[in-house]
Order: sequence, then C-alpha cells, then structure tokens
Amino acid sequence: MKHRFRFGHATHPDWRAAADLVLAQLSGGSAGARGDATLGIVYASAAFSADLEGLVRELGRRSGVTAWTGAIGHGICATGAEYAGEPALAVMLVDLPRDGFRFFSGRQRLPGLDQPVEAGGVRAHTALVHADPALPELGDLVADISSRTSTGFLFGGIAEGAPLEATQVAGEVFAGGLSGVAFSRDVRLLSRVTQGCAPIGTEHVVSECTEHYLLELDGRPALDVLLADLGVPVQARTTRDGNEILRSLPGDRLRQGLFVGFSDGDAGRGVGFGDYTVRNVVGIDPHQRLLAIAGTPRAGDRAVFCTRDQQAARRDLTRICTELRSEVEEEDLQIRGALYHSCVARGEQLFGDNGAEMALIRHYLGDVPLIGFHANGEIARDRIYAHTGVLTVFV
Repeated sequence: MKHRFRFGHATHPDWRAAADLVLAQLSGGSAGARGDATLGIVYASAAFSADLEGLVRELGRRSGVTAWTGAIGHGICATGAEYAGEPALAVMLVDLPRDGFRFFSGRQRLPGLDQPVEAGGVRAHTALVHADPALPELGDLVADISSRTSTGFLFGGIAEGAPLEATQVAGEVFAGGLSGVAFSRDVRLLSRVTQGCAPIGTEHVVSECTEHYLLELDGRPALDVLLADLGVPVQARTTRDGNEILRSLPGDRLRQGLFVGFSDGDAGRGVGFGDYTVRNVVGIDPHQRLLAIAGTPRAGDRAVFCTRDQQAARRDLTRICTELRSEVEEEDLQIRGALYHSCVARGEQLFGDNGAEMALIRHYLGDVPLIGFHANGEIARDRIYAHTGVLTVFV
C-alpha cells in the first residue's frame, strides 16, 4: 500500500527553530520510518534565503533524505495555512522510486527527446520547475524544458530573485536560472489550473495586433469592442477624450483590474479559463482605438475580456478541486501529496481573508498533505501564467 507523504510547516524568525518545528511534524507522520522518502521538497520565505544551504543540509541530515528540490517564495502555503509577510518553512518528504526522478538546472540540462539518456538515467515525463524572475527569455526557456518531456507538462512557479543570496534548490543550492526535478512516467501526477476569471461579454478573434498591442478584434477597433462589452454609454464609446472614457468605466466591476484571456484559435475550448493565458490590459489609446497588453497577442487567437473577483475565484478553485477529487475517486486512486503554486496577487488580496484560499482547497480536495508558495508567475504546461493557481497531486 502506498503511504501519504510526510509534510510539515512552521513560522519562526530563526531558521533552526523553524526546521525543528517542521522536523518534529515529519517524524510524527504515518509514511513509515526515517529514510522511506527519496526526495525532499522545501519552500521557504525570503527571510531564510541567506541560510538556505544550511537549512537544506540540516533537513537532509536529520530526515535521512539526500535529494532536495525547492525554492524561496514570496509567501508559503500548506494544508489549511498561509504564511504571508512572515518567515516560514514548508517541507514535504516524497516517497518515489529512486530511478523515478532527476534534477535539472543550467549546470545539468535535461536531454532532448531525440537524445539518448545515460545509463541508469531518467527519461523526463513531467517536471516541477522553479525559475528566476529576471531570467532573460524565460518564456522560451520554459517552452524548451517542456519540449524535453514526453508529455510537455510542467508545473511550478517563479521564485524570488536578486538580491537574495540563494533562491533555488535542485540537488544543490544556488541563485538564479531555471531548475527543478523531472519525473519518469512511473510517477503519476494530476494537475489543474485556476485563474478565477469572470468573462466580460463574448469571445472575439484577434484580427490585427503588434507586440503588446491589440489593434482589432473581429475586424473592429479593439477599444471599441472593449467599451461595447463593458456596456459603457454610446457617447463614451466614440469620444477621443481619454479621461471621459476612464470616467465611464464601471469602477466597481474593475476593482481587481481588467484582463484579456488569449487562447490558440486552433485549440479546442476547455472548461473555465484553463486554456487561456490571461494578461493585464495596461492602457488604452483613445485616438488610435487600441489597447496595450502585458503580453504578446497573435493574430487568429481567441480573446475574451475578463475581470477577477472573489466570487469567480472561489467558484473556479472549487471547480478544479472537485475535478481532481472526482478523477481520483473514479480511478480508485489515493492522493499521496499535493503542491500548490499560487500568484502573490491571490491569497488574502483576492479571497478576502488570510488562509481562505487554502481552506477552500482543504474543504473540496480533502485533508491531504500539501505545500506550496506564492509565486511571481505560475508555470503550467509550456507557458507562464499570472494571477493563477496551479494545483498538482501525486497519486
């Protein structure tokens, strides 16, 4: 019988004391004696960055686990708990076949699918990824790692970066770059993405665009389409006065910001916003009638304007937890452990109360071992998301 993974989490200003508290929880777990686990996952807040190497060494010495991966996060989360703005630590000890995973980083690259794997090596099937926010061409690097796995599926998040001394762990501790752990096909994972979006109007097709600018949707000026979707008065839709346009916008509805979701025009439609990459609308040009986007749209993409609010976020998070739980129960599986990578702009800011996001997961997914961190961007499949939660379970 497969056991659930052991995990622990704690907050304390001293990393040694935090480690003591976590290790006490790990030793009281039900996954067997010391040494059963083969991989440790550690997420810590920025307060522990300077001591990350010593922290990992201490965790390894006292747990008996020699292989570690992890990252420094903006905030730390665990089953039923969120730590924001305080020094915190979360650890999970994962019991996998020793030939079921391999580390990768700038120093130890994953072989491509067309390249041979060294004797005793692991062919990457999926991968947990941590990245530095300042890494040039990060989107391309994530896509490259995805292409080196047989499923193309990645999950993880963008960690804290400079000026912190150490931010990532992948067999060793270092700062910067992109790293993580790849899993073989023998390690089964299930995953879902939640974006907590509520659509504004209907879906459109990108007719004309340039880098970071939406010029036309459905053959009409992009700004005109947006204002129509928002239902602003006709007079405000035609004015070239930017201030008048801004005054006409529904402020309460856009309190959490205005976004646009893009999806490949050739791709099938998924449930919710899972197949969309949602980006901020960062500006308007009332004269050229275009929109500035914190992303790069492509002609032919499907596009839908959307907002984020607490109700939509709760509803969509409930959906992904329910889907995962149903899939597990239908196949008579057991959730051994879970990882959650959530945007720094979610948590209390979106759900209203500290711990509300994690409480929802606990309620609808179940009381399962879970750790994670609040990221500067979330990684799922072959792309980088924003304002998103990526929930992944080991079964």
